[in-house]
Amino acid sequence: MVGRIVGLHGTDGAVRIRVESDDPQRFVPPARFRTELPGAPLLVLRGIRNRSGHPIAEFAGITSVEQAERLVGADLLIDEADRRALESGEYWPDQLIGLEVRVGSSTVGVVNDLIEAPQDRLLVRCHDGSEAEIPFVEPLVPEVDVTGGWLRLDPPEGLLGSW
Repeated sequence: MVGRIVGLHGTDGAVRIRVESDDPQRFVPPARFRTELPGAPLLVLRGIRNRSGHPIAEFAGITSVEQAERLVGADLLIDEADRRALESGEYWPDQLIGLEVRVGSSTVGVVNDLIEAPQDRLLVRCHDGSEAEIPFVEPLVPEVDVTGGWLRLDPPEGLLGSW
């Protein structure tokens, strides 16, 4: 996800967006974004401007409030091939979500979400039905195998409940 449509702006189909990308060229027309919306699988950026510090985007074919309303809440996605190369130890959130969580040789749950903040945290749904927020730091998450579909935790006692 490189951005999200967060609201309407005016009556001509323009929308307010929250930019999540660190690439300033990502929102230069005619940038193309996928969404998971059934009625708008591809959006082509026609123009962008700043209004009171908030980016306002116009997309090709979106010319009315009614059309724009259907886009509010949509994530703006790009193809994996268009992502920047990651440094060792860096991961995209969608690469982590769904990974099997292991402690030692036991599988204890699944990564349900990544809470992005100054201290990123993995939201783990444990097999016993509980959830745990695990700081995504190397001492607690010493091994991540995206290709293999798992990560290993080294949690202190009590962090995961009764795994």
